[in-house]
Amino acid sequence: MKRQRILMVAAVTALALFLLPGEQFSVYAQSGKGALPTAKPTPAPKPRPTTAKPAAPVTPVVPVTPTLVLNQESSGRLNPQESEKGAGGSLFQEYLLNAKSDEVLTFRLEGENAALELQILDADKKEITLAKDAASGEFKINSSTGALPADGEYRLRVSGAASGKTSIPYTVKVNRLGLTGNAYNERFNRLYTAYAALPEGDSAALDETLVRFEELAKDDETRATTFELLGIIYLYNKHDAAKAGQAMEQAIKLKGAAVVKISYDSQWRRMAKLKAGNFGWEDARTGWLRIRPGQIALTDPSNKTLASLSGMQIKELSKILTATSSLVTITAENVRRPLVFAPGSGQQAEADLVIRLIQNYVMGKNN
Repeated sequence: MKRQRILMVAAVTALALFLLPGEQFSVYAQSGKGALPTAKPTPAPKPRPTTAKPAAPVTPVVPVTPTLVLNQESSGRLNPQESEKGAGGSLFQEYLLNAKSDEVLTFRLEGENAALELQILDADKKEITLAKDAASGEFKINSSTGALPADGEYRLRVSGAASGKTSIPYTVKVNRLGLTGNAYNERFNRLYTAYAALPEGDSAALDETLVRFEELAKDDETRATTFELLGIIYLYNKHDAAKAGQAMEQAIKLKGAAVVKISYDSQWRRMAKLKAGNFGWEDARTGWLRIRPGQIALTDPSNKTLASLSGMQIKELSKILTATSSLVTITAENVRRPLVFAPGSGQQAEADLVIRLIQNYVMGKNN
């Protein structure tokens, strides 16, 4: 028995040598009844209580109010399921409109339902009075200027009576016609005063003034006066006959005039060799030529009319080249002598421009 114990202790000691650091082993002794003790079961870990995360709040869908673009048509429909409800069960759709108080606007609303109505509301939801033009069917702002009372954001509302579950299609368009008379005159007069006071040779100031006139022409494309002055600036300040011609043609199309400087003899005589040895007018004068739709007028510097001709009166239109200038000659009915003059610069490009404008817009080719 003592020997068995010694062997058992030796075996246990040897087994411990093979264990890694930190590892343990268990030894079970036999009971007096000859049975080995049973191992205790490892208890299962208790599940941790879980807390349910609250659901994320649902953000309500806010309807987006569409914004109208000037001079572009927008389509829509009044739908009983989607449109907002007004008094008496009517339906309406609103649009945002950003406008200025110096803009002349008209509004067009078209649809299959003739009972559709149009309203303009300001930021305080105060209605702007509109008047419908019987001839065009367009709505105009009922004010002396034809413009909104202030710069800012407005709401355009299209409304109509509900018709069961049927939607009501329509189109709406806001037309920008240009600037109010007061706004245009104020800007033009300010620019013209600046142009007239330009120091000679100040190209930077000239370019800045030219840019401002181009902006004015873009803001109101219906005013011939802007294009008349642009033609003068491009022809005599920038020496660009091509751009001058474009501006002058636009002025004529708007029932204005192409304005050209001229020099001439008081008796409409041709240039002759003068005592000083050079060629020129014997009795030199200066003035203006104005080319309008179907008509030309020659005036002195004070705008007193020297001659006025319709396209039907003009029988011959020609160009004469001299050593120093390019002249234009007009032969007409009921005019005793041909009208001979030199365009302001005396250059051939300007003479060609004058002849082309008279042919196209006075004598009937584009008239």
